[in-house]
Amino acid sequence: MSSLINFLNPKLKPSVECDAVCEDGYTAANLIADDAEQLERGFMCFAVCKPPIEIIFDFPKAIDMKVIKLWHSSGALRSTAFEVHGKHDGIWERVANVRDLPKGMDSVTFCYQSDYNSRSSAAAAQQQSEKVFFFKTAHKILATTNSVKIVIRATERCPPVLRKIQMWGLPARCLEKADRELMKTIWSEISDPYGLRDQAQQQQQQLAGQRSPSRHIPELREQSTLQIPEEFLDSITWDLMIFPTVLPSGKVVDQSTIDKHSEEEAKWGRLPSDPFTGLEYTSQRKAILNPALKARIEKFLMEHSEHFKSVPRSLGSSRMRRRHASQFASHMCQGGAGAGNMVAGTYSSLSLAYKHQQQRKTKSTVTATATSAFSGSISPTSPPAAKRARHSHSAYAASATVTASSVDQSPTSSTSSATTSSIDQAIQQALQKITRFTQVSLPHTQQQQPSSCINCRSGQFAYEIRTCRHLVCRECLVMLSIAQKCVCKVAFRGGDVERYHKLP
Repeated sequence: MSSLINFLNPKLKPSVECDAVCEDGYTAANLIADDAEQLERGFMCFAVCKPPIEIIFDFPKAIDMKVIKLWHSSGALRSTAFEVHGKHDGIWERVANVRDLPKGMDSVTFCYQSDYNSRSSAAAAQQQSEKVFFFKTAHKILATTNSVKIVIRATERCPPVLRKIQMWGLPARCLEKADRELMKTIWSEISDPYGLRDQAQQQQQQLAGQRSPSRHIPELREQSTLQIPEEFLDSITWDLMIFPTVLPSGKVVDQSTIDKHSEEEAKWGRLPSDPFTGLEYTSQRKAILNPALKARIEKFLMEHSEHFKSVPRSLGSSRMRRRHASQFASHMCQGGAGAGNMVAGTYSSLSLAYKHQQQRKTKSTVTATATSAFSGSISPTSPPAAKRARHSHSAYAASATVTASSVDQSPTSSTSSATTSSIDQAIQQALQKITRFTQVSLPHTQQQQPSSCINCRSGQFAYEIRTCRHLVCRECLVMLSIAQKCVCKVAFRGGDVERYHKLP
């Protein structure tokens, strides 16, 4: 299926006309303007204009109209009813209509039911679009038409507005081949000005000739009567799955089915979506590989390999595995980085200080052992030294050695106390870097803050004057704010008063 063309692109030379009186700078010409600023303004009638309002679009050559999309709101202004007319043999005939559009819809899409059945419309990300089907007789009119008329039938207590419109289709079959190819060439230059798409297709064709042919799904032998469990079959193609993937709707399909569906959606200008519900994929709503089911399928194939024509040694291709691994890694990086930083940020300084302390202790133990060996404290006939303890238990081993030797040697006890004091200092230094959420107790000489109102001496104080650090209650603050002077004769302003929170 060839890609659709937006025939309202200004480079395809469409024209538009409207007899209604429009607001300054909001004419119907904005709907097909080449300037981005004019295109964003859209169309809006004068305040006294009432529906119906007709907007007629003409095309240089006959086209086969497939999709018409309208953005019917501009800020708080909304049009709520539309009609679509096509011109056939000089006669206008209605091909679709819609009314009472809900507020939650950002746009309206007119399309054929056969083309868009069980699929989502080309709505912008995170927005919904109302889907309206053409009449059954619309194909005879829209298959070869040069003009399309949009009629605004009703609004929501506002002037008729139309923020944006797109008309997608193909060159009519009645045109000569040269005209059809010319339209497609112009559109390819518009959608891909640097020819990157053609280069990518050429590279894919070159690689296709170099790499090995794609692996097919294992097929049963003709004489085999093996029954494949239903849970191993794709919910759409009903084939044996290789990469079972769980959709947001809960259905399980193969990854290749999702890729094919996304490619078909891209041909119509739509984002990848769930084939069953039509909802577009988001960071919270997306397809997820089911590794447990994949392992069960692999086990089933290995146990019943004699029933299949050919079973690969490793199911799936390396490209597919890399893609799923990259998706999982990116998800973990986005979702898990915050949690890891939160834990590391609170205890990083404490852990680092403790780690340095253990390293210094280990080095001192090794040095002492080497010195005693050279001094002759270890005899040649002494048994070999025991293996070094694991890193996680090195602290306990070192402390046990110090405790055992402290019975006979007094310097060791002093070393142990010095080590303990150094650890305490490291802990205190680390705790100083941690944010405190409680009030630090001041020395007795600094605890001069009164526990009552400076004026009425009541204990119901709630505010503090920062200039003199006095506490006042609400009634006294109102009186003192008139003169803007505290009882202690220190002047203050409204910005110098802040709420005082009592600690329990």
